[in-house]
Amino acid sequence: MTHILLVEDDPGIVNSLSLYLTKSSIKMSTAHDWEGAIELFKKSGESFDLIILDLNLPKKDGFSVCKELRETSIVPIIILSARDGEDDKVRALELGADDYISKPFSPRELVARIGAILKRLGKQSNQEKKELVLSFETITLDMGEYLLKISDNIIKVTKTEFLILAYLIEHQDHIVERETLMKEIIGYDHYLYDRTIDTHMKNLRKKIGDAANIETIRWIGYRIVKSSL
Repeated sequence: MTHILLVEDDPGIVNSLSLYLTKSSIKMSTAHDWEGAIELFKKSGESFDLIILDLNLPKKDGFSVCKELRETSIVPIIILSARDGEDDKVRALELGADDYISKPFSPRELVARIGAILKRLGKQSNQEKKELVLSFETITLDMGEYLLKISDNIIKVTKTEFLILAYLIEHQDHIVERETLMKEIIGYDHYLYDRTIDTHMKNLRKKIGDAANIETIRWIGYRIVKSSL
């Protein structure tokens, strides 16, 4: 059974999601503040398949909690927030969130988003059986552990960033459209907002540096080619 950690201080949202997720055969654990979230995660973090995190938490905002969680785990994170501005969405993605849902929201939509994220991770699990290690120049991807190494140095990336890089490497020297990445990696046929993939790509480029050259093909998408260095 899918196990989700909900970090939310609004009892109404907690109760409604608890009922809806239970009906959808999803187990839910709840923390009402950042201290509870970190404590729960330290105890059983790897047992969670996904984290739903509210931005407006008491004492410490969700951005800080997202950053702290991301420093030790690659478990997918969905942000919930009443803030609908693009700056907040970009910041959340830059800190390692996989998705962003604005309040008010439909529980049905949230379950669909959860399903989309877990489905693309499930697709990756099938791929793991075919090829456990993917290499490109000095880059090595351990598909079973979601582990990225560059010249034997471990580079911390989110699962979304990892899967984007793997997809580009599998299609190296070919242009991959943004819409394709949204569907195959993020799990949606439509954009969360215009800069979703661009933000993930910005993070990925910072982390891999000169190990590979990811070209932006204007208005179309991206292509990974061997570094000229």
